[in-house]
Amino acid sequence: MTKISIASAAPTSDLEVAKFLHQRFKMSLIGSQKKLAMGDKGFFYTCDLYGNDHVQRDKDIRDLIAFFSQKNLPLLLLEIEDEQEWGDLDTDNLSKYSISEEELLNALDSSKGLYE
Repeated sequence: MTKISIASAAPTSDLEVAKFLHQRFKMSLIGSQKKLAMGDKGFFYTCDLYGNDHVQRDKDIRDLIAFFSQKNLPLLLLEIEDEQEWGDLDTDNLSKYSISEEELLNALDSSKGLYE
């Protein structure tokens, strides 16, 4: 199983983005604004892929990527393996865990139909 974590690549104070996170993921509006203001340190979405809830996680990730793309806001996407823990990562070298939106979408596309 793969673990994914998502943050805005750069700090933003866009209220529309904070409202999206608030409405879609039931985050507090203030909490959403704080995470977005932290930029690449404010991870607002983390999940395990390929589990029982994969279909929902797939939709969440695609919606996040589409929304941020519409707003021209880049995302920081991190991927680690199941045996790794987020707290164990070298925060000064997160780029080695970074993947592109295209890579993540390709991975999701390759698993389409395998999970119901």
